[in-house]
Amino acid sequence: MLRRRNPDAAVLVAIGLGVGQLLDGLPSGAAGVGYLVLARWGACYGSSRVSLVTLASALAVGPLAVWRGAAEGELGYLSAGQQVVLAGLYSLPFLLCWIWGLWARARRAELAGLEARAAEADTDMIRATARARIAQELHDVITHDLTAMTVQAGGAEYVLLARPYQARDAVRGLGSLGRQVLVELECLKRLLSS
Repeated sequence: MLRRRNPDAAVLVAIGLGVGQLLDGLPSGAAGVGYLVLARWGACYGSSRVSLVTLASALAVGPLAVWRGAAEGELGYLSAGQQVVLAGLYSLPFLLCWIWGLWARARRAELAGLEARAAEADTDMIRATARARIAQELHDVITHDLTAMTVQAGGAEYVLLARPYQARDAVRGLGSLGRQVLVELECLKRLLSS
């Protein structure tokens, strides 16, 4: 639970326990696997400082283990070169887990970026769809108004000589419809330019 809520503290406590075990000569047992997990966790979820401390600890595991073994007389039969190789082999799993954690951090950041880009693309798609729908509706309204203007103009021309008052009313309606069409065209222009 501590590892998820405060990864920095969990990693630092584990490093302290691990170094303490090495210096006191206590066997790590199953905790060794936990230290590997925390080496990955420190690189993956820890702050940049804790990640660097985890790297330093991963690199120090081998030399500390060899130093302890040499101090207890268990490695007296190995040459200095062999002890250096052994120290490297002890540190290697921790270093690999740390690298794995660093890779996982980079992958998480990449996926978060992709998710953000996908969300932005979805938002853009929704906006474009809404603009297209509104533009289509405005186009339909404008088409209807222009059709009405054409019909009124034709009707006014037809009745001009026989019923001039009716023709005058039709022409007056053309003016208001024309102004309405101009307003709708301006709305459509603003919508499509945004």
